[in-house]
Amino acid sequence: MEHDVPVALLAQLRSTWEAEIRPSARRALVALAAALLIGLAHLARRGTPAVRATVAALLAAFCVFLVVRAIVLHRRRQDPRRTIQETIGPTDPELAAATVRGLGLVEQTAKDATRGSASLARLHLARLLSRASTERIAERASVAARRWSVAGLVFALVAVFGAAIEQRVVEGLDVLVARNGEAPLPLSYLENVDIVAKPPEYLHQHGRVIDTFEATSLPRGTMLTVHGHPTYPSRTLVLTDGKVEVPFAFDGGGGVVARWELGESATLRIAARFGDVRIAQADEQEVTSIPDLAPKVLVEEAPRTVRMLDEPEIVVSYEATDDHGLREVDLVYRSGGREARRVLSRPQGDLKSDRGSHRIVFGGDAFFKRNFLPVEITVEARDNDPIVGPKWGKSAAIVVIPPQVGEPEAIRYEALVRARDALTDLVAMRLVEDTPKGKQNADHVKKEREAQEKALGVVEEALSGTYGGLRFPRRALALARGQLRRLEVALAEEQKQPSAATHQKLVEESEEVLLAIDAAARSLGTSDTRRVAKRLATVADEAAEATAVAAGQRGSEAANGVARLDAAVTVLDGGGKQLLRLGQLGLDLGEIVANGLRRIDRARKANDLFHAELAARDLAARLRNPDPSFAGGGGSGSGSGTESAAGGGGTGDGDPSSADDAAEAGEQELEDLIREHANELEDVEQALERAFSQDELDELKDEAKKHAEAIRESIKNLPRRAGEPGSATAAGKQARDLAESMADALEQGRPRDAVQSGKEALRALEDAKKRGQDADQWDMGEQSAGREADRARPGLAEELAWAEQALEKLRKSAAERAKGDLEKSGKREAQMAERARKLGEKGASGDGSLPEETLDLLDRAEKSMRDAERALAEGDGDAGLEHQQNAQRLLEMARGERNNEENESNQERPESSDGRSMAKKADIPGKEGHKGPDAFRKRVLEGLGGSSDPLLKEAVKRYAEGLLR
Repeated sequence: MEHDVPVALLAQLRSTWEAEIRPSARRALVALAAALLIGLAHLARRGTPAVRATVAALLAAFCVFLVVRAIVLHRRRQDPRRTIQETIGPTDPELAAATVRGLGLVEQTAKDATRGSASLARLHLARLLSRASTERIAERASVAARRWSVAGLVFALVAVFGAAIEQRVVEGLDVLVARNGEAPLPLSYLENVDIVAKPPEYLHQHGRVIDTFEATSLPRGTMLTVHGHPTYPSRTLVLTDGKVEVPFAFDGGGGVVARWELGESATLRIAARFGDVRIAQADEQEVTSIPDLAPKVLVEEAPRTVRMLDEPEIVVSYEATDDHGLREVDLVYRSGGREARRVLSRPQGDLKSDRGSHRIVFGGDAFFKRNFLPVEITVEARDNDPIVGPKWGKSAAIVVIPPQVGEPEAIRYEALVRARDALTDLVAMRLVEDTPKGKQNADHVKKEREAQEKALGVVEEALSGTYGGLRFPRRALALARGQLRRLEVALAEEQKQPSAATHQKLVEESEEVLLAIDAAARSLGTSDTRRVAKRLATVADEAAEATAVAAGQRGSEAANGVARLDAAVTVLDGGGKQLLRLGQLGLDLGEIVANGLRRIDRARKANDLFHAELAARDLAARLRNPDPSFAGGGGSGSGSGTESAAGGGGTGDGDPSSADDAAEAGEQELEDLIREHANELEDVEQALERAFSQDELDELKDEAKKHAEAIRESIKNLPRRAGEPGSATAAGKQARDLAESMADALEQGRPRDAVQSGKEALRALEDAKKRGQDADQWDMGEQSAGREADRARPGLAEELAWAEQALEKLRKSAAERAKGDLEKSGKREAQMAERARKLGEKGASGDGSLPEETLDLLDRAEKSMRDAERALAEGDGDAGLEHQQNAQRLLEMARGERNNEENESNQERPESSDGRSMAKKADIPGKEGHKGPDAFRKRVLEGLGGSSDPLLKEAVKRYAEGLLR
């Protein structure tokens, strides 16, 4: 019990001291913790990783400090000496020292009884402790407590002040606990928010205000403008979808604005940026992006499959639609790895629908001519989406199955053979027919007419037919129809004067025609055989390459090579069978193909791909030189479409008919005449150009500058930008361009071009005026364009009249100077007219007979040449030039147009029959022959504007003028 007295007194002293100090100290520490937390929260708002780590470290250090302090205080309470010094020491140092010594004596006597009585030592310590004044200790403790209270007040004031600055503390703590750059607690930063959605420009839609923070759907590319007033103006605000963010900018009126271009669907939020951390606002704007859909394309009767032999041509009718606008519609061919595109339409004005038709003639299309695989035909449309790029819509496919190689040629050849057989029957009937006598004349002529019409019907059906896209060559048609005209003439003579002589003449003409058609059939068969053989040579090369791949590769590559080889062998087999149908040379080469395929097959079965490749290459080399076998295969292989019967038929006999040679000679003579007449026409043009005096042109230029300025002044208010096609604005813009062209031509001394452009400009002004008058009453732009066109007409018409007068003056003076050259040209024109007349006479009868249409064109061309001769002889160069141009056009019409097959044949004829390179005489123009863009423009205008139809002539010239601009 005596032992507990000092302990109780020490506890009483500690309790007295702490009763005064502990509450104030705790309040001060709490205030310090609050101030520290608020200060660190302000620091944490910087949001950088380094600052956030520093703040976290300081908070951890403060927590450690509190723990350490608690431990230290606890240990102090357990230490009697520390308690004596902290409680008694401040008020009575001497008593505190004596008490500490008494405490030491108690500890010593407790350990060593020789040092004295322990009871007496404890009694002494108790008496010392009882002497301490609790009132003085409490008074001293209250002084220390007041210091703690002042400190706590200071910390509390700091905390309150820091917390009172907007919502920085919350923001700092929010930033401090953020993860992955996103703060967990949403805060409000923007109020009075409104959102305006402006669709992309290509949609031509107006902007609208959407319901704020409510789910909405908008077209992709829409520009969202978010406007509001910031709650705290010092924050850096952004608009974000969680991945991308757009900063807000001040609008100059106390608000902020941000613009967001809509791509994919997004949920937009307003957020404040603190370094690497965002604090989002609770409001969300959910926006669903409506993509611009790909165009839809519908093709009539697609999908379907077409055989080229059954349908030599097809019409692809399409309709393309898009939700916003079309830019291009293409016709697309695909076959194997090949693709070809052809533009069908380029809609203007963001049309949402486009329809049209396109005719495909397989025989006239280069893509189909050398293609042996099925072709997929589709129509594809491209939209006008500038946001994610144009998208293509694709129609269902029309699959075109091509014929076997040589099959169209074989069918065409057999059709001509049937025509020859029909003529053979006609000749046979006439050979056994008795000579008409008396009353039998009418019956005889009727019988002859019926038989001939029947035969000619078969021939005409063959000539006008299309065979897998192929038609008969131009020369074969001219030859055949010319020969048929001989029959008509001979039958008409017998019908006019029935007699034994006229009947015999009819029989002889029929025999000649039969021989001519027979020669044409053999020539066509030979030329077709050569062409088909060369195409098969390409396929044989493919077979060799595929065999090499199969032999040298493994796995999928080897399998691919085998597949290619099988495809090539299939094509060769079909082509070889078609060769057998093309006459004697076809029989020969068809057997060669069959033998070559057997060699390839034997090598493949023996797994000897090396020799299979050699067999394919040998077959390709033989087919590339498609001469008869009995000629050794060493001929020229010229591939000409006019081989003799010896070369074509393979009999070695001469050709009993010279019709083919006569047709070739006539064609060459016509070609020479066309070329020489074109040169003469150009000489007349140059003579007229040279005849213009340079002094007169310079004088005209000086005066023309004033008139050019007057022209520009009269059209200055016309539209500068073209509107919709067919509108008054478009016509006004066209008139402006043409008038500008007229002014430029006057300044450059080209009065002829100036007059032409001026006439076109007046027509365009009249068109613009009419369209402006017909425009809707609300369309002020169209009406204005029409009025300005009407105001411009008088001034332009006056300047055009001056230009015409100036041109006429120049023409008169130029005609005098060019009279000598024009007279010489007139004489040469007369000579060419005579050649045209003789060419027509040759084509009127005999083996070189020409069709009636060709003879008529030659006759009209001769008349135009005679007219040109007279005009040139009189010195009227313009009239003579016009007649020459008409004659040139008629001559080219008489020649006709080559089809693709003939062009291909010409390209495959690099050498003559004796192995020498073929060449045509051609002049290489020198630098003095170059007349630049002005001459080119003049030639285009005169060439395209040379239509004899006055309704078409000006329209074509306007089209040419538009091209040249």
